[in-house]
Amino acid sequence: MRKSSCRGPQFAAALVAGVVAAGCCDDHVRGASTSFLADLTLGTNYAWVGDTVGLYASALSESGNNAIWCSGVVYTSADQPGRFQYATTNPAVAIIDERARFVALHDGVTGIVTTTAGVRDTMQVIVGPAIASLHVSATPLPARVGDTLIVQLDAIDRAGAVLDGAEVQLVDFALGSDSLARWIRTSRAPRPFPSITFLSPLSDRLVLLGPGVLRLVAAAPHDVGRPPRYVADTLTLTIIAK
Repeated sequence: MRKSSCRGPQFAAALVAGVVAAGCCDDHVRGASTSFLADLTLGTNYAWVGDTVGLYASALSESGNNAIWCSGVVYTSADQPGRFQYATTNPAVAIIDERARFVALHDGVTGIVTTTAGVRDTMQVIVGPAIASLHVSATPLPARVGDTLIVQLDAIDRAGAVLDGAEVQLVDFALGSDSLARWIRTSRAPRPFPSITFLSPLSDRLVLLGPGVLRLVAAAPHDVGRPPRYVADTLTLTIIAK
């Protein structure tokens, strides 16, 4: 009886594993990425004055050179923190401290420049005043079909005072669109790229078209914490027929 050969499926699997281990994944650093959290990478982050945030950075290979099972991450600041250097483009807004943390000092826009293996990445950060809560209000009430309401959004600080210049998003319909009303937006100067927010307080007009219940929502981004906490407020309007 002929003995079975060892050069069967097990040998083939070992050969494939050896090829993979031999370097199918590109380990040449071609780029970098920076974020406040390892599992959340955003092109632009929002922080508040007074925040101190740890940084997470990755050294990346060129995605087109990797096999499908490769992540494209060569190393990260979690396993090799000494290979990354950080600086801010506007030290009046924020600095990097001796523990490689982002420290927000003043409202404004700055970049975090990350350098590793001769490549750079810049993450934009928009810093605004710290917000304790948001308040959406509408006048006049009760809301009737045909009325035009003034919808106001205020940001409130920890002392209960109304903030000027807080970074907030526009008040909008909770469902994205609604047949019960339409907005007449106040003309506003465009914000510098990459901002998706406007400075509080905000005021817009809302024309009521039909009876029903309408939910309005507002939010203020804050990409700090685990998970990041966006401050929000909701106003529910009951529109009655005249």
